[in-house]
Amino acid sequence: MLNPVIVIFLIGAAVSVIMELVNKKVLGNERAKEVKKMMQEIRSKILEAQKAGEMEKMNEELAKLMKINSEYLKFTIKPMIVSVILFILIVPFLNSVYSGMTVASIPKSLPGIGGFKLSWIWWYAICTFVVGTIVRKILGV
Repeated sequence: MLNPVIVIFLIGAAVSVIMELVNKKVLGNERAKEVKKMMQEIRSKILEAQKAGEMEKMNEELAKLMKINSEYLKFTIKPMIVSVILFILIVPFLNSVYSGMTVASIPKSLPGIGGFKLSWIWWYAICTFVVGTIVRKILGV
């Protein structure tokens, strides 16, 4: 049997890379960037109107923000669907293979958390978080 630490790491890394590539493809396109920039500009206008006490202008900008936000939601829903599909495919498999097992442990030399035993879900979460962060930096997402 393969080492669970390595298997779960590789699965988590693959999921992270796939998700970040999907995010880059969907959220990295020009229209998504444009919509995100427009949302930031409108938010700053809302804050200015709020500080100035201009409730009518604030409500107008808020209506614009809601409209643009719904367009941005269309971009974010696609990666979410891919994520859910991957989760549905991978988590039951990992749970059936590694349920109840300690797959890794944190070295006792680390103060406060040393000696903590990690189940597959914790190890998977750590791996996907770390690899996802690295891949996001590399891809500039």
